[in-house]
Amino acid sequence: MVKTAKDNENLNTDLDKIFKAIEGSAVGFKSENDIKGLFEDIDTKSNRLGGTVEEKHKRLTDILTGIASINFDDFKDNDIDAFGDAYEYLISNYASNAGKSGGEFFTPQTVSKLLARLVMVGKTNINKVYEITLQEMIPSLLAVA
Repeated sequence: MVKTAKDNENLNTDLDKIFKAIEGSAVGFKSENDIKGLFEDIDTKSNRLGGTVEEKHKRLTDILTGIASINFDDFKDNDIDAFGDAYEYLISNYASNAGKSGGEFFTPQTVSKLLARLVMVGKTNINKVYEITLQEMIPSLLAVA
């Protein structure tokens, strides 16, 4: 798909078909509910991609090329936490778009780093760390186990 994207006049509709095929491939399998609706918010015909079909195709091609350039094979040897960074980016967008109901659970990485530096002023080691979220999560995890 990436190799032919630049010259594909039907790129947006082809991507729609691919997304539907991926979702359809899980029907009847254990992963069906995990995959169902995965791509429903992706609108390959959106004007946010560009004002003309050509602009939309260029933007979609750029996105596909960018994703294809990520080397997932050496992920475990990579110092860059690509999945973590992507997750953080998505959750921060969710938090900012959802208002209080989404943002109240998200602390930006820069704030976390600043707080960590502030609590370490004048200290050389840490004896204890209190993390309320983990404490609340343990009973839920035990119930599932």
